[in-house]
Order: sequence, then structure tokens, then C-alpha cells
Amino acid sequence: MGFFRNEKGTIISEYFKLIEPHANFLVGMMHDVQLYQDHILIKCGKLSAELQYNQITDVFYGMETEITEKEHSPIARAFIGGALFGGAGAIVGAMTATQKTKKRTFYFIISYTASDNGEEKIITFEDTRLYKGAKLAKKLKELANITPPSNHTKL
Repeated sequence: MGFFRNEKGTIISEYFKLIEPHANFLVGMMHDVQLYQDHILIKCGKLSAELQYNQITDVFYGMETEITEKEHSPIARAFIGGALFGGAGAIVGAMTATQKTKKRTFYFIISYTASDNGEEKIITFEDTRLYKGAKLAKKLKELANITPPSNHTKL
């Protein structure tokens, strides 16, 4: 994996925004997630946490799409539609007073077993750089030896 390696010894690293409270890390701040040969290091300013790959129980990287409707004034839309296209434009303009928008959020979630008490924990990040973390998540699954569930049923 010499291609990904840099002078610090990291295999790959990426920045993510923490979206749920975890340990002493700050929600809403960007965190540097660095993969090394035998562990993962999460850093935010002077704070850092290290996980061994055998502590990691699951890794999730995926997208959520939220569809919202934004109301516009039907009177204003009817007026603009009527001014541009006449009576039929006014009717169509009034009917299109609701606009749907899509918001896509990419999540990067690490599930692990705490080394001090054996408790299952998760750390949830948002990939604000739109799909930049997919490569890191894939590499983390490989290093932590996490295999996807099989689609085949044994008979």
C-alpha cells in the first residue's frame, strides 16, 4: 500500500464532522480520521483517540436523502405565470407554489468495543466533502477484517 502512505506513516486519512457527542470531542467540529497499519487515530485539535482494528465491530458509510417541500406564495406564482403566459399560466403558476428539494447527507459511522469496559459504542460523523470518505471507509473495513453479510442462504 505504498501508494497511499505518506511521511507520517498513515495509510489514508480524511476529515469528517462529528455529529453526535462522543468522549471529549466537539460536536460540529472537523476531525481527522487517520488509518495506520495496526490502528485508527481520530484527532481534533489537541484531542486524540486511538482504536485498535480488533476493537472495531462494524463500519458504515452511506447516504440519507431528505425531501422537503418549500411553500411559495400561490398568488405571486399565479401573477408571474399570468403575466408571462396568460390565463393558463396563472393556473399553472398557482399550482406550482410548492417546490420539493432534496438534501443528501453522507454518514460515516464506526461501531467499536471500548477497551476499558467492553461496552459497545459508536462514533458518528458526517462526510461534508460529498463522498470523499467512501475510500477511507472501504479501507477501514479491509484493515478491521469486516466482511459484508452474505446474500446466500445455506440450505
